[in-house]
Amino acid sequence: MNSTLTLLRYAPIEGKKGWRRGAVVLTKNGKIKPEVMTIGGFEVRCTNGRYLMRRYQGKLPVYTKLGKDPTDALNRFRAEETKLNARATAEAAGLEVVSDDNSRKTLKQYAADFLSMHRSLPHRSDDSERVYTQITSSFLTVCKASYPEQVTKDDVIRWHGWMRGQQGYSDRTCSNYYKSLRGFLRYCKLNPGEIIPTGTHRLLQAYTKKTPNSYEPEVVQKLIDASTDHSLLWDFAYKTGLREGELMMLTRYDLRLSGLKPLVHLKERDGLGTIKDLEERGVELHPTLIPKLKAWLEANPKKVLLFGTDGDKQDRKMLRALKRDARRAGLNCGHCKGCLSRNDECREFTLHRFRRTYVTRMLVATGGDLSTVMKQSGHSDLKSVMRYLAPKSQLTSALAQAF
Repeated sequence: MNSTLTLLRYAPIEGKKGWRRGAVVLTKNGKIKPEVMTIGGFEVRCTNGRYLMRRYQGKLPVYTKLGKDPTDALNRFRAEETKLNARATAEAAGLEVVSDDNSRKTLKQYAADFLSMHRSLPHRSDDSERVYTQITSSFLTVCKASYPEQVTKDDVIRWHGWMRGQQGYSDRTCSNYYKSLRGFLRYCKLNPGEIIPTGTHRLLQAYTKKTPNSYEPEVVQKLIDASTDHSLLWDFAYKTGLREGELMMLTRYDLRLSGLKPLVHLKERDGLGTIKDLEERGVELHPTLIPKLKAWLEANPKKVLLFGTDGDKQDRKMLRALKRDARRAGLNCGHCKGCLSRNDECREFTLHRFRRTYVTRMLVATGGDLSTVMKQSGHSDLKSVMRYLAPKSQLTSALAQAF
């Protein structure tokens, strides 16, 4: 066989955990001996598995999958071996050999095509594009592979640890990003199940499911009082439960402040973004918001975005402003990683927490009317809303009687 190529079998070994790679065993007539491979000079039995072809690019091994059929795997290996021998002969004779490596797509090229594909999909939100960009760019940064077939379990684990440690993402966010990364690997024509063992997969996607937390009214009031330029935003988010993306794309034309039921109309507007779950809706406004919104409209006659920047652009720093106002109001918890960091930005304060607060308080106020609350909040999944249901009052009395 050509010294630069090796035909391997990749399979679980009987009586041992995990999959191993070993050289194939050939019979006297040159055929592959099935269900056997050599490891450390000894033949070991392996009933399941598949065949691989290994070559080296510098010191880095590159594996090509050859399937499970021994005859087909050997034929493909022999064809590649013949091509390499012909190349070596031509080079020895001083002939120029044109490489066909350009036909192989790199991991970076796959990432670019992957993002281009997602941008072309209809109704793809800006938030989804941002997430996929973050996933692919971070994986390319951490992963040592140049081509998809070089990606290993260690690359995925190293990336997951980097997202948690260096980027500071929560376990839940890392779990969601990991699931999306598997989609990218499939796009690269890889099988994540073959790269990542079941046990490792379970660890990477696991996270603690936490009880939805909400803001107390006095905390929201302190945020409003402490803010110099976002007080209306905090009050509006608290009393409407809109998502961050929805707040960013709200315009003056979405407000309906006259009539018996003043409301804000959530709809898609060209160049501003898309509605999650693809369903426009009207959200009824709390009476205390009406005079504040009318005052803003009168004071800003030329502005279009309700919560935009001074230049009437989408404000992508709302979260930073919230953490700044929380610190200014003396609300930082003082013990989370954010508070202990140089930036002093408390992790307890998030924009989505306003939405959790709204849904929780609305469920209590409506006596658990899921249909009404879902219509207001824009949830399309019943399970998502049911997480916010508080225990029934009868449970308290039942506990008292039981113990």
